[in-house]
Amino acid sequence: MSQTAPSEHDLTLQQALARHRAGGLAAAEDAYRGVLEADPRHAAANHHLGVLLVQTGRMEEGVGRLRLALGSDPREPLYYFSLAKGLLASGNPGEAAAVLHQAGQVGLGDKRFDPLKSEIRDTMVQMCRRSLTAHPNDSVLLDRLGGALLMQGKTEEAVSCFRRALAADPEFADAHFHLGTVLSQTGRIAEGFEHYTRRAVLTYGAGDAPKPEHPEPEHKLRHDAAQRDYIWGKRDAPPPPDMFHLADGSRIEGPAVDPAHATAELLESWRRSRPQMVVIDNFLTRPALEKLREFCAASTVWRKIYTAGYLGGAPEDGFSCPLLAQIIEEIQASFAPILEGEQFRYLGAFKYDSELSTGTNTHADNSRINVNFYIAPDEANLDPRSGGMEIWDMAAPDMKTMRQLNGSEEMVRDLLKRSGAKRTVIPHRSNRAVIFKSTHFHKTDKFTFKSDYLSRRINISILFGQFGPED
Repeated sequence: MSQTAPSEHDLTLQQALARHRAGGLAAAEDAYRGVLEADPRHAAANHHLGVLLVQTGRMEEGVGRLRLALGSDPREPLYYFSLAKGLLASGNPGEAAAVLHQAGQVGLGDKRFDPLKSEIRDTMVQMCRRSLTAHPNDSVLLDRLGGALLMQGKTEEAVSCFRRALAADPEFADAHFHLGTVLSQTGRIAEGFEHYTRRAVLTYGAGDAPKPEHPEPEHKLRHDAAQRDYIWGKRDAPPPPDMFHLADGSRIEGPAVDPAHATAELLESWRRSRPQMVVIDNFLTRPALEKLREFCAASTVWRKIYTAGYLGGAPEDGFSCPLLAQIIEEIQASFAPILEGEQFRYLGAFKYDSELSTGTNTHADNSRINVNFYIAPDEANLDPRSGGMEIWDMAAPDMKTMRQLNGSEEMVRDLLKRSGAKRTVIPHRSNRAVIFKSTHFHKTDKFTFKSDYLSRRINISILFGQFGPED
């Protein structure tokens, strides 16, 4: 089979790279620049020149060239590695960490990433500690050190740093967010949720929430107008669009999750099912369901905008009331044999406009167990045969593959078809929970709900455990 002959640029780069490796830096640089004069966006030439410039101390231009290389070919892992290394060498370990995180988000890996990540973490800790000797009560430095220590796995030392940051500045929203995350993920859910909520109040509560970078889509504008009418009523002078409000989300007396469901039969069904899942009706007790419905209806937590036409509520935006902490704690107690010791990781709520939403794509989650339940009333669902979720009996094999497939509906559908994966459809029912292995591919089933505000489809997804380390 014939092969395409190397281009003139390819031959020039091969020769230049040989000179570069042999120490002939000036000649290599001239050759790289010669290629770039003819093709300024040439990825390999920008990459090799960027590496050479960083090696010779010309950091600003070197990092700029490495950015150009990555921009020209964002599927090449080497370009992420070199840019992260250049940023680290130029004294920007935080940006370097962000570049490697970006590579992981698009499913790219390289054997050189892990040692570089370790070097970045160590550098960040050292830089923060040096700066804190001169400014021991600097809340920003303390928060950064806490984040770097978390990356090193030093959880309790990180918690101490976040607490010190908040002692120095009690209104530091980012530190509340970071402390809320680490506390809730290490078993201190109620306390962590208090910090999540405090972050939301500080960020949105003064009526000066960050302005959106882009015009908000119709489904967000329509939802917010309907919610303002629901909360404040139709007025001659309605409240401003960025008004912040949290409804009563306090704990209830007695159980929030019906303990009668935790039976030996349920556990046996979990063990034997493929895909591994169980369906539980009347999941929450009636007082918990009613209070949670009102919290979702009257709380301005719906700030995550999805292009498929639905909105999300996240804990850092106020979807972190004490009732939710109670529900999570009771799930951990009642369904401990299913969770197998996995800690709470994260939760989100998702609200859909039946006329504008298409629902989630086919995906797997970066967790071990997903507890997903619905709270809209049954009379809101115009087709009781649908409106829930679809789950396949095939799981993502690893983090890298999961991220690649999550970004392409066409790719994951093709894989499911070629693999002969079988689909299970669970129809929507009010107060129905589906507990399943998060790594199994799943998506929102087709749905048709009434169009009034209180009839919108809402599901809440609580994730436990983590899928696994990045490749």
